[in-house]
Amino acid sequence: MANLTLSDGVPLYYIDEGAGRPLILQHALMFGADFFWQKNVPALARSCRVIAVDPRGQGRSGKSQHEYSIKQSAQDLNELIETLDLHDVVLSGLSMGGFVSLQYLKDFGAERVGRLVLMEMTPRLPSAEGWEHPTFGDFPEEAAAGYGNALRADRAIYNDFFQAAFRTPPDGAELEAMIAATHLTPTDVAADLIDDMARQDWRAELKDITVPTSLFYAYPNNNVLPTPVGQWIQQQIPGSELVLFENSGHSIFWEEPDRFNEQLARVVLDG
Repeated sequence: MANLTLSDGVPLYYIDEGAGRPLILQHALMFGADFFWQKNVPALARSCRVIAVDPRGQGRSGKSQHEYSIKQSAQDLNELIETLDLHDVVLSGLSMGGFVSLQYLKDFGAERVGRLVLMEMTPRLPSAEGWEHPTFGDFPEEAAAGYGNALRADRAIYNDFFQAAFRTPPDGAELEAMIAATHLTPTDVAADLIDDMARQDWRAELKDITVPTSLFYAYPNNNVLPTPVGQWIQQQIPGSELVLFENSGHSIFWEEPDRFNEQLARVVLDG
């Protein structure tokens, strides 16, 4: 892995493999890029330049002392893109990584981005009046607001999420390896980011996205996002395409890696 020392002194680690059009992979909460994308980077790097980031506070990247946020992650991403002088980027983000992608476009524009790929994220996590696509199909605001503190009190509650994130939940050594990989992310870091994600609401802003957009979503076997939120987002973003994964839960990159890699490589190569 390579690393960049950010302007505030925090080291940001990232994978940089392959050549050609740059594809940035941003993963979900609590992992490092090398573990999260282990079924994807080698295959994708045969088609393009793959840059998979360990966000601040996660994986091998530095753990600063201040509060963590989606906005800070987007600032770090911008610094990486500018330092590497990347252009025509395929900017992809799964779950939390999708929030970071949207925040990046809002704060820094699309000058360096050629395509956006949103994967397995809902623009608003908690339930709300008239909102049909919250996390888990029903996630009361008070539960969402308290989830970070619940994690601070008992980190083990997040292990239950692993079971929900798969159509066929991992067990044995595979589950143990996943849980061990999350220990590179301190509990307070994860809780801060969960608190911030629970405050996000991008529903009204999706219609303003002008970058060509692809949407990768699991349906209908998705316990984390059980409603057709991908179809809803496709209706909001003009000209977007939807790629469905019918044999996966939330973890499309892990449960259907061949289809995931094939479709993402197609997106990169097709422009």
